[in-house]
This record gives sequence, C-alpha cells and structure tokens, in this order.
Amino acid sequence: MLISDALTNNNNFSNAEKAVANQLIELQDNIKDISVRELAKMSYTSTSAVVRLCNKLGFDGYNDFKEKYLEEIAYENAHFDKIDANFPFNKDDNLARVINSISELYQETAKDTMSLVNYYDYIEAVKIMKNSQNIYVLSIGQAFNAGKVFADRMNRIGKNVIVSDNFNEQFYYSYNTLDQDCFIIITYTGTTPRTIRYIDNVAKSKSKLILITSVGENEIKKKADVVLPMTTREKLYTNIATYSTFISTMLILDMLYSCYFQGNFEENLKHKREVAKIYEPLRKATNEVMIED
Repeated sequence: MLISDALTNNNNFSNAEKAVANQLIELQDNIKDISVRELAKMSYTSTSAVVRLCNKLGFDGYNDFKEKYLEEIAYENAHFDKIDANFPFNKDDNLARVINSISELYQETAKDTMSLVNYYDYIEAVKIMKNSQNIYVLSIGQAFNAGKVFADRMNRIGKNVIVSDNFNEQFYYSYNTLDQDCFIIITYTGTTPRTIRYIDNVAKSKSKLILITSVGENEIKKKADVVLPMTTREKLYTNIATYSTFISTMLILDMLYSCYFQGNFEENLKHKREVAKIYEPLRKATNEVMIED
C-alpha cells in the first residue's frame, strides 16, 4: 500500500495520530526539512504521537518514514503528467485520439517502469534464476498471461519455467518447493489472501523468491529475496482496463528474460534456433525481411 493511501485511510489511528497524518498529507514534500519536533508542533501533538504513527505504518521511526515518504512523492510526481493511466481516453474522443492515447500510455508506462529499476536487483534476480533448477511463476489475474509469454521464451532456450492458472497447482508448487527452485510471484496489491499464502509457503522453504509488485510498503516485500517494483498508477476498480499494470509487468519479465539470455548469449541463441527449426521445419516467409540468410 502507498504511504499516502495509508495516511488517508486512517480508521485505526488515534486522534493524535490522525492529526499527524493530516499534517503529513498537507505538507507533502515540504516535510524534507521538518524535524520530528517541528511536525509534532505543527500538528498540535507530541513527538511520541509522530513516532507511534510511523511505527504503526511499519517504519522504524520518523527518519525512516520520511525517507520513504519523500521517495513515494517523487515517484508520484514523475511521468504521467499528460495522461491518466485509469482513463487514457474519454467518451468524446475520436478514434485517432484513442489510438494516440494508448500509444502514449505505453511510452509513459515504459518510462515510469524504468524509473523504478535498480540494476543491482536485476543482477541478483538473474543470478537466482541461473542457479535454480525450476522457476515457477505464480500470479492471479491477467498477469498470468504475461507469465505464460515469459515461460515460453525461457523454455525455448532450455530453462524450465512452469506456469499454471490452476490455483490448486499453484498452491502445491509453493508448498512442495525444492531448495533448488525459485519463484517469481506477481501481485499488484500484495494483499490477496491466496497470494500471501503462496509467499508464506515459499518463505518457509529454502527456495528463492523474486517479487514483482507495486510501489509502497507491505509485509510481503520483507519475505522476498528480490523486489522488482512495477508501475503503480491504477485504481483497483475504477479504470477502463489495467493497461499500465500489464505493460509494466510484461516489460519487467522481458528485461529479466533478456538479461538471462545475454548472460550466455551464443549458446542461448544456438539453442533457440535449433528448437525453432525442429519445432517448425516447414515454416516459410514471403517477406524479404523475414527470410533467413
């Protein structure tokens, strides 16, 4: 959950904590140079109330909270200034405007996703994948389709990746995991009970977990070996379609595949070509661009 959402949904806060939360929402990035004492004074509370709120939100203290809050605000203010991820077009737009809006959404989503990339995390994720006997991709919803594409690409270069849309099978995979296995779990909210159960199963084992999830703080991130954040711009229900979430997920998986491929480029390319020729020996092309040398 985003910190801003947690501050707004303050039903479990005391009156003093609500006062601090409201002040933080009002201050936004102006909190940068404000001390805990100054914040307490501005909200007519105490430093202990400020610290309690930070702890309740899952942070060690005010400074830890402030760092993450400023990072989140910077993210929210970057990109997507010309287009709404939830409503990239409206009912009065003509066909050309709709098409251009979706194209712009793709570009903005790619930029937004790249702004969240930590190269060291991708290096670690690829290392985990290389050292794994089996890679399981677990997801609920349309991210499953992105997982299928990723699995197909990895299997074509000889790496065993398993994807299933059967919830029973997903549970069994996570519960019966082997030490040499790794899991890629894709979840936008990180709050779905079924997904949390999968993560808990993997966390109890010696398997590695690569988590693709939204920006913000949640408990499941602490259980992952690597966290790869996806674009986080969409409401849960009020949107035309989950365009940016799917685009971002597919881009992250494409980057993982590409980094894995590059690690053993010549051998992977050779294996992929051999598999393609054996699997589709009669495939022909009439366009010169497609014709093999």
